Amino acid sequence: MSRKDRRAPRAERIQALLDAGDHRAARAAAREVLADAAAPEDEGAAAREALASLAPDRGVLAAGAAGVAAAVVIAVLVLLRG
Repeated sequence: MSRKDRRAPRAERIQALLDAGDHRAARAAAREVLADAAAPEDEGAAAREALASLAPDRGVLAAGAAGVAAAVVIAVLVLLRG
């Protein structure tokens, strides 16, 4: 493996946590890297990439909110017609 292909240890740890499905620990490790002013740029880029991959899609959030709103309206109508 060439030096260029190697990741920094913290970047490897973040990726390993993501691969294992431990999103809470991956998010915490990424935030720790971003808070470290002395962190190399490749670690910072990996941390930003990890946080971006963990962010929910806005379309999914909007669809979920619309579904909740529809359920509330239906519940209210059912209760009022009682």
